[in-house]
Amino acid sequence: MSDLAAELGFFGREDALHAVTDLMESGGSAVATGDPGAGKSSLMRVAARLAQGRGRRVLSVTPTQFEQGLPFAGLAELVGQCPEDADSDLPGPQRRALAVALHRAEPAGGEVDALAVPLAARGLLTRLCETEPIALLVDDLQWLDEASLGSLGFALRGLAVEPGRLSVLVATRPDPYSGTDLIRSLAEPRREFVLPPLADDAVGQVLRDRLGPRWTPPLAAGVARASGGNALLALEIARAMEAGPAHRRSGVVPVPPSLADLLRERVERLPRDAREVLLLASAAGRLTMAQALGIVEGARLREALEDAADEEVASVGAGSAIVFTHPLMASAVYDAATPGERRRAHRKLAEALQDPVERARHRSRTVTAPDEAVAAELERAAEISRGRGAQRLAGELLEGAALTTPDGGLDRWLRAVDVYGDAGDEMAARAALDKGSALATLPEEQAQVLARRVRLAGDVATARSLAEQALPLAPPGTAIRAGIMSVLAALCRLQGDGTRALEMARTAAAEAAALEQWETQLAALSEQVSIERHWGVGQPEQTLREIESLAERAEPPLSASWLAFIRGFFADRDDQEAERRVRDGIAWAVDAGRYGELSLLYVALVLILIRSSKVDDARAALDEAARTGAWTAASRDWSAAYTSQEAMARVLVDGYSGNLDVAREWARRAVAEPRIRESTYWRGGFLAQLGFVETSARDWQAALEPLRELAGIFASTRMVDMEALLWAVDYADAALQTGAMPEADAAIAVLRHQAAAGRPEAAVAADRCEALVRAARGDVDDALTRLRAIVETGAECPFEAARSRLALGQVYRRAGYKGLAGETLNAAATTFEELGIPRWAERARLEAGRIGLRPTTSGLTETERRVAELVGAGHSNQETAAELFMSVKTVEANLTRIYRKLSVRSRTELANLMTAGVPEP
Repeated sequence: MSDLAAELGFFGREDALHAVTDLMESGGSAVATGDPGAGKSSLMRVAARLAQGRGRRVLSVTPTQFEQGLPFAGLAELVGQCPEDADSDLPGPQRRALAVALHRAEPAGGEVDALAVPLAARGLLTRLCETEPIALLVDDLQWLDEASLGSLGFALRGLAVEPGRLSVLVATRPDPYSGTDLIRSLAEPRREFVLPPLADDAVGQVLRDRLGPRWTPPLAAGVARASGGNALLALEIARAMEAGPAHRRSGVVPVPPSLADLLRERVERLPRDAREVLLLASAAGRLTMAQALGIVEGARLREALEDAADEEVASVGAGSAIVFTHPLMASAVYDAATPGERRRAHRKLAEALQDPVERARHRSRTVTAPDEAVAAELERAAEISRGRGAQRLAGELLEGAALTTPDGGLDRWLRAVDVYGDAGDEMAARAALDKGSALATLPEEQAQVLARRVRLAGDVATARSLAEQALPLAPPGTAIRAGIMSVLAALCRLQGDGTRALEMARTAAAEAAALEQWETQLAALSEQVSIERHWGVGQPEQTLREIESLAERAEPPLSASWLAFIRGFFADRDDQEAERRVRDGIAWAVDAGRYGELSLLYVALVLILIRSSKVDDARAALDEAARTGAWTAASRDWSAAYTSQEAMARVLVDGYSGNLDVAREWARRAVAEPRIRESTYWRGGFLAQLGFVETSARDWQAALEPLRELAGIFASTRMVDMEALLWAVDYADAALQTGAMPEADAAIAVLRHQAAAGRPEAAVAADRCEALVRAARGDVDDALTRLRAIVETGAECPFEAARSRLALGQVYRRAGYKGLAGETLNAAATTFEELGIPRWAERARLEAGRIGLRPTTSGLTETERRVAELVGAGHSNQETAAELFMSVKTVEANLTRIYRKLSVRSRTELANLMTAGVPEP
């Protein structure tokens, strides 16, 4: 390893070298942390050499402080190192978004969806890793621009590649807030190591390698002590000694000033022309020779760069760009310039560069007083940035426009707040709102400010209070008033105030219609139908027809995916078109690149599939949502405020498919979340699901706890329904199992109210629960009559129909009809099994086991029957597999099902059962 260190010029870092060597051989991820000058950039150069030597394609990102304001600068550097056709297999919207973000294409109207570029980055890395092993190196993470940081973090977090195909090395300063999201996204196991100060002998090796043999150990030892083991500082001290005549003669180590001062001294030794050219390069962030020749005469430029190269400050690198030998050199050049020199450099760049966003950024750094022309240029640049998907930069540009607006620029401040909010940067949005809010003097302006504070509020109660304050300030007949009322309707619904919510929704819809504010009207009508369903008031079917009518006449057309969500989410259980509509909406959103609209669509799809008892399809939809990044783009609208849409979907799917520990954890975390706890609507939804999970686990007392709380919520808010969730069935079940008969009666009353509100399946469920209550009170014959009628009618979804069959079997057993009970319970178990709901199949089989009859093979498939016969006759798994021409794993899987269905726990019990003779069906 020491020979390799000497070959690579990387001394005193054996542990780091070993870690990076292993990383490049086996793949994985690592984070190297070190102070400025500690050797992070040298480590990256060594990593690149090691990766290339092991056949990896190297993708390196080396940002500088001055590139932080250039959106997607880091991503552009990475993509520039990929094969030309690497993005050819990406979906059209992603490929287009990537081209626009990297300035390879112009925006074609509108703005790029915030998730399109991150999805493209993930797809690109996936395809590259499938082609060849990759090493991704990110130096100075603290300076990576926000757009690239978010895109790479998202890409790495969801990347699914074969082990060993990707090696990721990130270098950063010891700052706990720099790039934490990207670091958290790195694959585990993640190596982390610190680059400590170099030992004296290692500093000597660095000096001799870089500056020559005259730096003997005694002379180098003084430099090592003075530098504190910082490699870059040691080199600068040594160069200062070589540059100073007195130090050359005496060999005395100068008292070291700060590293920045040493770097500034080296910069100041450069000729004036070289300093001016390098100032342009540092101010630009990235300046190519072609761009520099548009500012500086050719001969002068070449001479300046020669001087910079001689002093080891900068050179011409890949892509004919002017690059600094160390990122800190760029900072030293910029810091050494006077404010006037910096303004002149930015002015030259603003006049010479072609990209309007870069020109506007540089123009903003030249002004010392408000200037409407500059403000307008920054505003135009912000719109271009939004079109490219660089939302955060758009917010910064709008802030700059507001600051340079002669009258204060309230409108531009508010637009900056909105853009930051869309980008998910709530901290920047609040800061911008605080800066601009003092400019709001008129009531309508104050309402505009409060409306933004509603969106940024930390809890539902505060948001509603702010909305109530804003409403009287908004003049009648204005768009802001209609918008505030629509949001207020959502907030009241979330808090369980149905009366106020309905009033606001209806008024908002009417005022928005008068103003032809179609999007606001759609939002208000959506709230209205939800409120009408939850409280059993009004005419929700009529409201849905109004939404359909609105969709036909609105210009421009309303979002197809939002309409698909409404049509699917509020559909009746037996609506055969609901699933198709939502899937069409998902396809439309993906084709249009509107990934931010996917989260609600997938929640609707999962809910529709669960209502239809298509559990396996719901699991597939959940996995598909994760692949598309739907949960990352979860809506921030108050209609879905403070929710975890992914959590609700996962609880539903895992609860039904039997992964109860996972479902319970998701539900409990959600219920404990403070912001969900404050929302009656969302807390109620998770309580209902937690109750179902515990009922599925047959932990009746644990089920009663959340369901009692939910019953209290329904009583206090007078709600009658919640997204057609038949939670009161579980409440009645748990109450009956624990003998809490009054609570069982209360649960039935809830179901009756739900049925009266337009849910016919709730009426059937209430009849079933009432029959079970009658049976518990001794009226078994009447209970059997009612349950047989329910089962014969078949008016329920498959899962609820199986629950009715389970209930009938239980009452048959209570009545002493063992044969009918066994047949009915086994039939219920088979249905649950076929639906992919194993915990309920297990419950039905346990009930059958309590009858006292010998198990039958009626529940076994033909394959399971043959496996049972062979294993029962004494055949091993291997022998059985050979006999039936199947794998041993298939035999084992069949045995697991056979044990469960026949209520046996071992091969011995199975053999005894088969020897005794299992009755045929």
